[in-house]
Amino acid sequence: MRKFPKNLFRTGAVLSGAFLFAITTATSASATTLSHGSDRAQATAYAMRAYDGESDGNGVYADAYLANGAHVSQWDGNGSDGNWGPWAEYSSRIARFRVCEDHVGCSGWVNNPS
Repeated sequence: MRKFPKNLFRTGAVLSGAFLFAITTATSASATTLSHGSDRAQATAYAMRAYDGESDGNGVYADAYLANGAHVSQWDGNGSDGNWGPWAEYSSRIARFRVCEDHVGCSGWVNNPS
């Protein structure tokens, strides 16, 4: 029977662990991200948040319509400090959403974010 070198076994074990970690991380953090310039918005089926990536004095918000017909917005809330704003959670599913920059405009709509 042929023996495998210890380093080859260790490398395989490390790569397998890294692969499983990547799958777990991607699955738990599943969100749809939209951009408008350097600004961003993320949404899952029931939550959304915004990110202001420009130091231009214009506010940024995630804008959405819910399945129950309600129109909701979630502002970044912290300016362009390099951090995402807080998540806003809803009891009704997000039907469509977009990212908007105050005084500038909005991205296109995305339906049924995951």
